[in-house]
Amino acid sequence: MQPFSKVVLTVLLAHLMGDFPLQTLNLVRGKERGSRAYVVHGGIHFLVLLVCVAAFLGLGILADLWFWSLAALYISLHLAVDRLKQALLSKGRLADSASIFVVDQVLHICTILLFAWFVTLPDWSSLRAQLNWSSATGERVLEAGVVYVAVVFAGGYLIRFLTRSLTLAMEKHGGTTEEVKNVGMYIGWLERFLVVTAILVQAPSMVGLILTGKSIARFPELKDKIRGVFPDRDVAQHGAGCCGRPGVGQTMVRNHIVEVRRSADCFPGLVRTRPGEGPLNPLRG
Repeated sequence: MQPFSKVVLTVLLAHLMGDFPLQTLNLVRGKERGSRAYVVHGGIHFLVLLVCVAAFLGLGILADLWFWSLAALYISLHLAVDRLKQALLSKGRLADSASIFVVDQVLHICTILLFAWFVTLPDWSSLRAQLNWSSATGERVLEAGVVYVAVVFAGGYLIRFLTRSLTLAMEKHGGTTEEVKNVGMYIGWLERFLVVTAILVQAPSMVGLILTGKSIARFPELKDKIRGVFPDRDVAQHGAGCCGRPGVGQTMVRNHIVEVRRSADCFPGLVRTRPGEGPLNPLRG
């Protein structure tokens, strides 16, 4: 791997670690109140950058004063981008959205590229060699692009057209909105993208993980539907009691414990049994 690419990936890893897993919710909220959170955030980024550079680029680069100067400038630019975004959001000029997130990350990546450029000072010939690909590679990229666009985007519109009758039926009952339909389409794009990627990298087991993740994400909805059929996990069964009258007996199943209630005029008392065990209390009457 060329030095420029290696530095870019190393700094990118440090950026991702500092911006996501190591940036807590309290730190994000702290940026709205003052500059202390920015200092902490910058210190975390700087420490993670040093660890990643030492681990993947070697300790020798840390002895270069030029590197320390560039690292300080890089962290300052990172904090400046964060401060600018927060200022625009606080004044209401921008709404926090996916597009703002993408622009923010693109600006951060641009600072990473500048940092890697000045650290390695590569010549254009080496960069051009890295960007050039063979005809076979170009054909593979072309085929993959056609598959991804056709399956992810065109497939989404095809499914929407095929299910239009169901959507119209839901709209008549006020069950869906344009926003809900778009969210479903975007989720479908993501799912198909992941499935196609799993197939292309010859990892079909990833498809099972995708389905499992989708099931976990929809568990609250499924749980509510199950509760509508079996409230509170209780299954009530009414049958004929000892006197032959329907409704005098009731069996409840709670947490794998069977409770049998008998009417007072026939079998007063309560019998509690567990699967595979005898009665906890003898029958009376």
